[in-house]
Amino acid sequence: MEFILTESQLLRIIKENKSEGDLTNSLKRMSSFMNNFVNRIGKSYGLNLRMFLTWGTSIAGLVMPLDEFLKTGNFGLTESQRYLVLAGVAFLIFFEGKRGMIKLLNKIKEQGLEEVFDTTLMKGYELKDSFVGFLRSFRIISSQVLEIISYAFLIPIIVDIQNYSTDSVNLSETALMIAERLVASGAILLSKEFLFELIRKLIKKFQ
Repeated sequence: MEFILTESQLLRIIKENKSEGDLTNSLKRMSSFMNNFVNRIGKSYGLNLRMFLTWGTSIAGLVMPLDEFLKTGNFGLTESQRYLVLAGVAFLIFFEGKRGMIKLLNKIKEQGLEEVFDTTLMKGYELKDSFVGFLRSFRIISSQVLEIISYAFLIPIIVDIQNYSTDSVNLSETALMIAERLVASGAILLSKEFLFELIRKLIKKFQ
């Protein structure tokens, strides 16, 4: 099933699942979330998902809104169960076909979480597809999985960037400031030059 969201719907989803804070704090929350996520999965289910840490904030960018969906959706899951479901979703969206997927899906089945997993997976694809469509409007992304992972850290901070654009007088200076903050966080894999151009396009679109 294909899901298509408008730009306004995408922004509304993000706003509904966003904590207050600036760009740096948002990235720190994403990094902390992913470390806790991987450690909890390892301790609770004996699954090694340290490969997720390579992409850190990028995977967290997609997973954190889905975590809020599970917490507020009256699914009655423990934190460990939520993380197990989210691990399966992230694995299928970003690493389909990689070794370890069968073991992960078996754990989900053992816990009786197939239904909530399927529901969350659909939400995950909905969010991913709408985000990719949003970025494609800038003509800076293809359908390659690695590109999608590289940009996914933007999902929780798009609203922050939108807020900066509202107060921006000089587009280039604002874009450079945001790019420098993102790079300084140490949690972003993209270069400052590439981030600058991306952020500049985002701000221009929002203004």
